[in-house]
Amino acid sequence: MSIKIGFFGSPIHSKNLLEDLVSSGFSISFVVTNIDKPVGRKQILTETPVKEFAKLKGIPVLQSERLRTDQTIQEEILKQEADIHLVYAYGSIIPDRVFLAPKHKSINLHGSLLPKYRGASPVQSAILNGDKTSGFSIQYIATEVDSGDLIHSQTIEILSNDTTESFLQKITVEGGLVLKNLLEGLEKTGTLPRAIPQDHSQATHCKKMRSENRPINWANTRDQIHNQIRALFPDPLATTEFRGKRLVLLSSFLPTEEETKVDVSSLPSGSFFLLGKKRLFSVCGDGNLLGIESLVPEGKKPMKGFEFFNGARVNAGETFT
Repeated sequence: MSIKIGFFGSPIHSKNLLEDLVSSGFSISFVVTNIDKPVGRKQILTETPVKEFAKLKGIPVLQSERLRTDQTIQEEILKQEADIHLVYAYGSIIPDRVFLAPKHKSINLHGSLLPKYRGASPVQSAILNGDKTSGFSIQYIATEVDSGDLIHSQTIEILSNDTTESFLQKITVEGGLVLKNLLEGLEKTGTLPRAIPQDHSQATHCKKMRSENRPINWANTRDQIHNQIRALFPDPLATTEFRGKRLVLLSSFLPTEEETKVDVSSLPSGSFFLLGKKRLFSVCGDGNLLGIESLVPEGKKPMKGFEFFNGARVNAGETFT
């Protein structure tokens, strides 16, 4: 295909979209991605998934710690051939002179129904808040974050077992289909569909999830805790404590109708026990049970909830805190 695309992105779901575009025959002139960062206990310097894939395919890679003020990288980007910039989870603010440079400007795939959830954590925020639906928007990049005119919006149902990871997968697939259709139309007609201004009075904003969002408060309701665990997977992950050590909670589940009939009225919130030998449940602040599917004890590998319970030899009265 003849249209030349500059791609801005960093994490795995952004890499998946880039891979889809490349396999569909679109021409990616270059990618812009976050800098390599230390990861894990050993702090190993690690490339973003987008960079790894781009290198594999021989696509030029540009990186900057702070693109908004990095004049050198800005000049490098402006030297590249691109008819349009495509942005998906890049992770940094793109300055006006960069996003306005291509003939067809720059468009962004955003993980919410704008103007709701502008900012860094749209999918996490929707799940954390218990929303039943969300979706994605394709918009022009503008000076104010996520405020650009809308080219397309599409609603997607949030299922009770959806995590941020699984919902982002849906956005990447469905959003990728729409983007490819838009780009094919651009090649044929030389234009994108007419964009519609957002209703800025309806805008809501969300910030990046940080360490203070991780600890579980077992006094909260079952749904609040379930939403928190789902929203924070795969990053930064919800946590609780047991015997003074941290447990990372990877996944949770809702009890069956029969399991909801178990009488836990005498147990404090944070209490936990097994049902049927392999289903670990904890008592939440509203008196409901939440299943703990998998977790990571401090210094150990991921395991099933019942494996943790059996290995810990839990004493009567002990709770998550």
